[in-house]
Formats: sequence, C-alpha cells, structure tokens
Amino acid sequence: MKRPNIVLICADDIGFNEIGPYQGRGMPDRDVYEGERVHTPHMDAIAREGALLTRYYATSPICTPSRYSILTGRFASRSPSILEAFPPPGQATITWNARIDREEGNIGKVFKSLGYATGYVGKWHNHAPPLDIPKTEADSGDPEDPKYNTSMREAYYRRVEYLRDGFGFDHVDRVYFGNREGFPKPLQVHNLAWLAEGAERFISENRDRPFFLYLAFSTPHGDHFTDYLKKSSLLTPAGRLDEPPQSNMPPRETILARLKEAGVSAKTAMSTWQDDCIGAVLARLEESGLAGNTVVIFTCDHLARGKYMCYEGARVPFMIRWPGRIPAGQELDALCANIDLVATLAELAGGSPPPDYMTDGASFAPLLLRPGRSHEWRDHLLLECSNIRGVVTDRWKYVACRAPRKVLDAIDADRKEAEETGRKRWVGWDGRRNPHAQFETEGVRYFD
Repeated sequence: MKRPNIVLICADDIGFNEIGPYQGRGMPDRDVYEGERVHTPHMDAIAREGALLTRYYATSPICTPSRYSILTGRFASRSPSILEAFPPPGQATITWNARIDREEGNIGKVFKSLGYATGYVGKWHNHAPPLDIPKTEADSGDPEDPKYNTSMREAYYRRVEYLRDGFGFDHVDRVYFGNREGFPKPLQVHNLAWLAEGAERFISENRDRPFFLYLAFSTPHGDHFTDYLKKSSLLTPAGRLDEPPQSNMPPRETILARLKEAGVSAKTAMSTWQDDCIGAVLARLEESGLAGNTVVIFTCDHLARGKYMCYEGARVPFMIRWPGRIPAGQELDALCANIDLVATLAELAGGSPPPDYMTDGASFAPLLLRPGRSHEWRDHLLLECSNIRGVVTDRWKYVACRAPRKVLDAIDADRKEAEETGRKRWVGWDGRRNPHAQFETEGVRYFD
C-alpha cells in the first residue's frame, strides 16, 4: 500500500471546551467560553471519522519544552540546553529553556530518512536567533512604509534561514518564531489565512510523493476576546503582504455572521477561525485527491489554563483520522503523550525511527489501528515542569515539588515583600521573578 501523507496540526494554548468534540465530556479544564457551544465542523469531522484520545498528555505543559517533546519524542529534561544548565544527577528546572539543537534527531529528520518530503509552517518557539533590528526601530515603524517593510522582511527571512539549515525540514515557511507579542508591535497579529496558504501550497507542490507537514498555529494563545478579527489579512511576522493570502479559508470577516446563523455565541469566534484553517487544509487534500491516504492529527502544545503544572492541565486534546485504516468513531483512553508522536507517526508511515534514534516514547499506532484487541501498553507516565514532577496512572497521580533551597528562599522573600507592600507575588516555583509566577501563586495554591 502507498505510504500515507501525514499532516500534524498543533494549536497554541487551546482548551478542551474550545473544541467541539470535547465539549460536554467533563474534561479537566476551566471553560473560557463559560459553557457556550462552539462551531467547529471540521474538528468534529476529524473526531467522528477517526479517533479521539481522552488521556493524552503534554509531558511538560508549557510552550518550548512541550514543542521539544513533540519534535523529538524525548522528555524536555534531555534537551542539551537543560543538561548543560543542570548537569545530572541534579534536578533540572524546566521552563522555556528546552531548546532543540541542529545535531539532535527530530521528527523532520525521521521522515526524511523514510523518504518523505518534510514541511514546517507556523509557530516554532524552540529557539532561533533574535531579530537583528533594534527593537525601537522595529516597534516604531509603519508597515505601509516600503523601506520599513523591506527591512522587516529581510530580517525575518534571515531568521528563517536558521531553521532551514539542519533541522530536517525541506520546506520552512510562514514562521512565528515565538509568541505574537514578541514580534515588532506593528506586526503583532495572528494570520491563519497566511499559514493556510503556506500549508496548501506545500501540499500541492508535493502531491506526487509522500509528505510530512507540521502546521503549528499561533492561536489562540489567550486572544479569545481581542480584536483579531478586525486585523488586516496583509499583516504577518514577515511584514506587510502585497496581496491577501490565497487559501481555501473563508474571510475572517464572515465568521460572526456564520456564528449567528448557527445560533452560536460570537465570543467563540476564535474556535471557528481555527476550524476554518483546518478546513482549508482538508479541502486542499480533497482537491488534490490525497484525503483518503492522509493521516490528519489535531492537537496542541498545552492547555491555556492549568499549564506550567503537573496536574491535569497537562492533559491535552488529540484527535487523529486516517480513512479506512483508523476505525471511525473510536475513543481511546490509554495513557498516551507527546513523547509518543515520533514513534507513532513513523509506524503509521510504515517505518520506524533509525536504530540509533533516542526516544522516551512508544508507538500507540497498534491501539489506533486495532482497537478492542489486547495490547501491551504503559500503566504510568512521567510529567515534568518547573521544579515539579508527577507520575500519572489510570486512576491516580502523584505530584511533588522539589524546589531547591535558593528557590524556597526567593519565594519566601517575595511573599513577605508582597504582604508588606500590597503588591502581587511574582516569584513562582521555578524561582523566576516574572508574571508566570501567577500560574502557581495566584491560581490554585497547591503548595502554600
């Protein structure tokens, strides 16, 4: 049988209740939409025509380390940058420090070894050279100014060249190097149509050979109630486009009218916008005659609420469709994780990582392809984030925080100063003084 194409779609900071197939299932997530129904027909179709996983975990549920595990199949604590900062046998503090190196094996290199064309479109957030233009200049420019636009575009593509060299992807395009707010102020926008155009173009250009495409959204990332629908479709991290993206996505300006027609609240528009992008990719697969032999996955790096912890905020959405091979309508509750993706997708492609490839994961392809049969599978899973570690089983979870003394002292000093001055607390369990401490100090005070 001809080897399948693989399209891996990854959202950023999305919650279970922002995805139609997960609504009403009692998933461990605070609902940003407060019980409102969402309109996500393409996500619904993937789940209906494939498999929905209910116990799939991001082993380190924040952006960079989670993406490291997706890309490599390894725990974030194995990242060379973390091993350098925290040599074994000491405990590593896992934050946004799990960068991937060119020398490491990753999912792009695995699929290249299997003879696949490999493409990367969208958010990277796993280290890249900084923008080589002064921040004041980048933030104060006008995208309508040709000189500024040319300068930004050239600087952007110098960064893209870094990812095109040695990471295993033949095609790298439409990259968000980090969070939207890290881009120059005039270009701090989401542009899913731009990503869809890039993904569709890659599919069309590689329709005659098996391909692996990683499409990583920059959304929602907390932007559920901003004015993103009013932003120009010409604005991108690469500067201002000469013309709007040409993709199968309906214009974002039509979303509110479509939601009204469907009887769905306008505040859920972000879910539909992302679903439109998924739909554009599915439509291009259909137009190219590839839909019947393409594995399509939709997942995310971590939840928006409950991230940076080892509680059930580490559990994330995952659905997968392969017509005729993965039985439709199944629900899988086995303990699976992002570290399993490399091995799983390689097996679905009829291969495996090279013999010397180091992975902490295992392939859950047999669970997808032959449900109902007896399969040997793990009965526990390790989670790691900040100075917190967890072990999750079918029914139980053990969570421990083993913060170093210097971190405990910093937390104590910060707590006392906050009480004396009336300010918010800023030092969290990673010992860092930043707003992310609020995840731990002002959410649920698990360790106070």
